[in-house]
Amino acid sequence: MMRIPAFYRPEYAPADVPLLARLEATARKLERLGLVDLHAPPMLDPSRLTGLHDEAYLDAFLTGSEPMASRQGIPWSPRVRDATLAMLGGQLTAAKAARRHGIAMNIARGFHHAAPDCGSGYCPLNGLALLAHDAPDQRVMVIDCDEHGGNGTEEFAARLPNLYNVSIFGTRFGCRGGTRSWATQVRVREHGFQRYLDALDEAQALVDAHRPDLLVYQAGADCHEHDPKSQVGLTTAQMFTRDLYVFRMARTRRIPILFVVAGGYQQAQRVARLNANTVRAAHHAWRAAADDASTGNAPS
Repeated sequence: MMRIPAFYRPEYAPADVPLLARLEATARKLERLGLVDLHAPPMLDPSRLTGLHDEAYLDAFLTGSEPMASRQGIPWSPRVRDATLAMLGGQLTAAKAARRHGIAMNIARGFHHAAPDCGSGYCPLNGLALLAHDAPDQRVMVIDCDEHGGNGTEEFAARLPNLYNVSIFGTRFGCRGGTRSWATQVRVREHGFQRYLDALDEAQALVDAHRPDLLVYQAGADCHEHDPKSQVGLTTAQMFTRDLYVFRMARTRRIPILFVVAGGYQQAQRVARLNANTVRAAHHAWRAAADDASTGNAPS
């Protein structure tokens, strides 16, 4: 069975920060199930952040200068800073792996609400925008299927000409669409699951129109019907369909895809199961493509 390259190190999940500590459960579950090859990425050199966030905010977060250092909603500590730099190091390393293998995973969260001048929504620094900032000659498109709209990435898309942001969400969180950014609110309990599929069709049309060099998939577990923050209200089966759609989109177009696990506010083991289902969807998409290739039906 194919194992997806996945990136994680203990610094991602400091035990005294519950929102981050739960990443350990996902990493161990994926490893135990044999779904991923787990690798420890290097910590990010902070110099690679120069010019991404505004200088005053970046300096405040790196040094712990309050109140800006805790603006994202998690009280600042050296462990929170180091967790962020570890996850960002994983983000750049996973992007390289995705370009090499076609797919890679960063077992990380806390990126898409961070705006140029401040952190927000438990997101200190924007690791989605970082991918575009770090590779200005590459078109990077984010498919953000979190419960909450990617408002921070939307702000960065207006600044970075190679960054595109597509958000499908239940809670707007300030995300309204803008320059190279498209925002669609869907609440499945009210609008039906077909409306969600229609939104994915619209995202796919944007991929075809802009032909990114890298797709970045924010596979939010907080869209699940039992998540306390969920307004999207997807069932477990519908979440699998969502994930499968995005992975097939990338696989049939031969666009490298990096995915992150993003939000999830149920008990840690429940979130880990949903994250494992996302990885299973990736396996299914890649296996189906391999089967097509073996029968002469490979995507063109």
